[in-house]
Amino acid sequence: MRSSLLFGPLLSLALSATPARADDVLLQQTLAVTLGGQEVGTMEALDVKSASGTTLSRVTKLSVQRGATTNDMTTETVVKLAPDGAPVSYRYTRTDKSGSLVTEGRLAGDKLELVTTQNGAKVKNSIPVPAGSTFALALEHETRTHLKDGVTLDKSVVLEEMGAPVAMKVTIKKKGAGFLISSTFASLTTDEEVDAGGRTVVARTPAVGIVAYPIGRAPADLGTGTADLLALSTWVTKDVGTPASRVRYRVTTSDAAAFVVPEDDRQRVTKRTATTIDIEVTSGVSSKAPLDDAKRKKALAATPYEAIDDPRIKSTAAAVTKGAKGKKDEVARLVRFVFEHVEQKGLDRGYAPAVATLESKAGDCTEHSVLLSALLRARGIPTRLVDGVVVDQTRAGYHEWVEVYLDGEGFIAADPTFGVFPAGPERLKLAEGSTWPDEHVVLSLAAARLLKPGTRVDVLETAPAR
Repeated sequence: MRSSLLFGPLLSLALSATPARADDVLLQQTLAVTLGGQEVGTMEALDVKSASGTTLSRVTKLSVQRGATTNDMTTETVVKLAPDGAPVSYRYTRTDKSGSLVTEGRLAGDKLELVTTQNGAKVKNSIPVPAGSTFALALEHETRTHLKDGVTLDKSVVLEEMGAPVAMKVTIKKKGAGFLISSTFASLTTDEEVDAGGRTVVARTPAVGIVAYPIGRAPADLGTGTADLLALSTWVTKDVGTPASRVRYRVTTSDAAAFVVPEDDRQRVTKRTATTIDIEVTSGVSSKAPLDDAKRKKALAATPYEAIDDPRIKSTAAAVTKGAKGKKDEVARLVRFVFEHVEQKGLDRGYAPAVATLESKAGDCTEHSVLLSALLRARGIPTRLVDGVVVDQTRAGYHEWVEVYLDGEGFIAADPTFGVFPAGPERLKLAEGSTWPDEHVVLSLAAARLLKPGTRVDVLETAPAR
């Protein structure tokens, strides 16, 4: 289940509701899924071939702990292949407490045509893809049904969970009576042992501690740990003593040499060893560089999570900013609005689109940030999302916030979860992007890096604001 074992939010498998004759079934299997050695759900697979083509169906049911909160999520993916095996289309559905998000994708030449729907809002996007691209699940099927020692495949695949094209490398090696299949994209690798018929024996994504195996057949080296995502991405550290003008951080991780930290006018890496990275973050503008037309257009576009043309988003943004004295005042008003509007501060949902949060008035930092970004874009103010770490008193933990572009100033941090604009250096940036599919993958990978066992973030030194 390589395409479905990348990391928590990307676990997506679905079970077809259409009955299949036994001689049509290519694969049928149920796996247990564990995080940190603890079982968190199941995955089911059903691949069926017929005269009209092949249907690859997956379902995942997960119940993941985040502190005192349980996040229950079901995802479904159905991929359609033509009789010759060519990718045709897919449908991805994710259901959690925020509702059901449905994404339908179809390859058309060098474009992926996407239609995303949630809470009555519909967004259409056209995503450029390299020639010869396929779906991640289609590549998994191709590999599983053509097992041969020494094979290496390099392909552009669309991650169905996000509608994002990525470069994926797959290698196949003989192992005992079966094979070892390794799939890598963006330095994230899943190793899957399969039998001679292509059925999973065990699949592991070490970087995020995910292991899957047939129910009742746990590997002997499964180990023990915690499946609490909050505990995995939160650390006790020195109190910043906000407000601060400068904070120096240390990231400790076994892969420090490959751990990418963005640098800009606001933060810079000061020291790097084999296991640590020291970063200094100061107050001020993140980037003063002007936006060219292409970047501005993308920073203002509707995305699968930001239906900026939906009447509910547009009318709310207009009402909140009525009478504002310039764009900076509009930003301040919208930051305050989101902070106060999201009344139920909690961790019981995955990654909700803006319209869902506007209606539910519930969520964590991601819901606050996506809603703020959509409202700002609806007002013609460019945005990008930032994933990283925030320090709140003596606790450092995973966080998401927004950077807003103001002409003549540049990108300025805004944090609707805390209701602050501009936001101070109590925030360490690990990735910047948006909910546009290709950039959303970058943000998700940054979050996943914090889950790696042994990774932590500490405050080394602070300087108070003057």
